[in-house]
Amino acid sequence: MTPGSASRLRVQAWRDPRLLLGILLVLGSAVGGARLVASYDDSERFWVLRSDVTAGDPVNREDLTVADVRIGEATAAGYLRADEQFPSALGDLVWAHDLAAGALLARTALRAQAATAGVELPLSVTAGSFPLDLVHGDRVDVWVGPGPGGDTASEAIRLLAAAMVLDTGGTGDGGPGRTIVVDAGEGTLDGRDLAAVAAGHVTLVRVP
Repeated sequence: MTPGSASRLRVQAWRDPRLLLGILLVLGSAVGGARLVASYDDSERFWVLRSDVTAGDPVNREDLTVADVRIGEATAAGYLRADEQFPSALGDLVWAHDLAAGALLARTALRAQAATAGVELPLSVTAGSFPLDLVHGDRVDVWVGPGPGGDTASEAIRLLAAAMVLDTGGTGDGGPGRTIVVDAGEGTLDGRDLAAVAAGHVTLVRVP
């Protein structure tokens, strides 16, 4: 074989479509593998609900599991990562609202449980003056205004702020009213406050 013919064979081998296709496949696999590895690197471990939970119930470790999740940085700030500390010991936390299994654990879903029980204040609340979906553990502002036959020019006053609901007094079926029990705290009410509650019109406003 002459030097010229060997050179032509080398040039033709590099122009072989099958060889070029093989090289492209190898390069594509390498790039795809790199992207796959990068996608795994972007995921973070977050706490996720293993089962449904109810507002006001204590937080148990059995309710939670850990999963690898890919979400934006701004969104991730609202959820609790698996490597972060809980705001308090689990035994001191309750669920702030109902959550379904599979949901990411939002920071706002956990609330510290009061160390000591306060004063249980029963409130007679008429239909339309409280959220129908009120549940144990919700927080409400308690407003008292003039009752039937009272001075309609008088302004309503906020008797309690962010009081915890201890008993909803019913199922929210739209009846004439309910007796709802809230935690009034320690020593926050006096005789005049109780008289206003008994004689006035009570309205409950749910707050975060």
